[in-house]
Amino acid sequence: MKIEEYLRNYLNSKNDFYHAQQVERLSLEIYSKLKRIFPQNHLLNFQNAQTLISNSALLHDIGTFLSISLFKPHNKVGARLILENKIDNLNDKETKIIALCVRYHRGPKPKEYKHKLFKTLDEKDKNTVKVISSILRLADSLDSNHLQNIQNIILTYDFNQSALTLNPCINIMFNRGIKRVFDKKKALFEEVFKTNIYLKND
Repeated sequence: MKIEEYLRNYLNSKNDFYHAQQVERLSLEIYSKLKRIFPQNHLLNFQNAQTLISNSALLHDIGTFLSISLFKPHNKVGARLILENKIDNLNDKETKIIALCVRYHRGPKPKEYKHKLFKTLDEKDKNTVKVISSILRLADSLDSNHLQNIQNIILTYDFNQSALTLNPCINIMFNRGIKRVFDKKKALFEEVFKTNIYLKND
């Protein structure tokens, strides 16, 4: 199935589509800035990075449409949709990675002892899932109000404090929910990159 078909069939509204596009843009931007800050970090060097991040971000909410009728969380429903309707032009491994990134864009973190599909990946692909999922969680939180009001982000790293600061270039006092969601969803990112990350009020 083409990405466009997924979005047309499983997103509820134009606003959901715009949110998916915003999360895609922010995810790619965060990834690009991380690559510049941590050029030697092997976790950021994986094949087809742009495609895997882009598709995971665009599809992260496709399970919302069916989640209510199926009585299951939308991240799990979305992952199942992708596994059952293979993404065009991607191989089975890439499809599995994207499905798992959709699965882990919210909720519990990847657990090898508990999650059977995740356990089937080799160590490098497990790290890829963790990296993309952790970035997706941040990007999704930055547009948790679905208003697409963040146009630019500045990511800086304090080597002395081993801390990242993400400046969304808006006054988040007017969007307090963003900081609350960001602080809730940043744990996986901090675990993967072994650094603290803070949201700055511009």
